[in-house]
Amino acid sequence: MFSESIVHIFFLFLVLFIGTFRAFDIELTVLIPASQRECFHQVLEAGKTVEIEYEVLAGGDIDINYWFYSPTNRVLQSDFKKRDGHQTLKLEESGEYRFCFDNSVSRFNQKQVYFSLRLVNEQGHNEQDRITESWMNDVARDELGELQDKIQNFKDIFQRIWDNMEAAQRYQKVFNNYEVHDRVIAENNFEKVNFWSIIHLVLMISVSVVQVVTIRSLFESKSAYGKLLRGKK
Repeated sequence: MFSESIVHIFFLFLVLFIGTFRAFDIELTVLIPASQRECFHQVLEAGKTVEIEYEVLAGGDIDINYWFYSPTNRVLQSDFKKRDGHQTLKLEESGEYRFCFDNSVSRFNQKQVYFSLRLVNEQGHNEQDRITESWMNDVARDELGELQDKIQNFKDIFQRIWDNMEAAQRYQKVFNNYEVHDRVIAENNFEKVNFWSIIHLVLMISVSVVQVVTIRSLFESKSAYGKLLRGKK
């Protein structure tokens, strides 16, 4: 009976644990038109630590300008003509922050940009808003006895699983960005190879036609081109 109750509590706690996490994690893939600037706004609280990542996936020279503004319009971070960036910053103000991407470095090519914003703790993991289980707070530790230790063990195990899953998910997204970037480069190279192959083919055919016409003209007495080549009027 005791083991069955432990199993029931295990599954109950699993459901409560999964449902009590709300991680702040924003990810966007946006297109920045040529010679344009796009800004994104997010309300954040002072004292939080924010992690910002961006990467240009496709377009032009694969670079872009980036600015991070505070609610009072102070420039907190900036990058110029970078392909990617990663910054971690502790916020000192509460309010609406701005994240801007400027594609003025390119007059003709739009840029595809991946952008990620999340709140992190001291360990670099997502900062989660936990809802404390009221039924646990209402029960004294002495009344739970050994069950409290088992619940704590479950919490520690679930936390490690959560952190590992989060890390694996982020690695998958990074690898996916690399795959998109490499695929775009491969497609661009394929188009360039096809274009120059057609140019070379046209040149080879043109040169072949000119050579055939030139040789035939040398052996034709009535050919004006042949007479010109032979130096006869």
